[in-house]
Amino acid sequence: MKKLFIAALLVASLTGFAQKSGADKALSKMTTELSLTAEQQTQLKPIIEEQMALQKDSKENPDNAEDNKAKGKEIGKKINAILTAEQKELRKTLKEQASKKAE
Repeated sequence: MKKLFIAALLVASLTGFAQKSGADKALSKMTTELSLTAEQQTQLKPIIEEQMALQKDSKENPDNAEDNKAKGKEIGKKINAILTAEQKELRKTLKEQASKKAE
């Protein structure tokens, strides 16, 4: 019984580690699309985590949407401060393309 419990605990912990968080997925996508350096990835991770928390809050609390929109713009400025001019331009282009696809 004890071995079964340990095995179940091990499997549960491994599946938890195997799943990427939303912030990790977003950072991975940005890294691929914008060719981020390791330093940029390190700087962006907490900002993207903040962005994900803000998006979650907006979904859960629609009353905060207006405040969160302003906070989201500030987060966008933080992200742009880390990117190079070329990366900023590419990010802008990718956002525009995504907006067109959504329409």
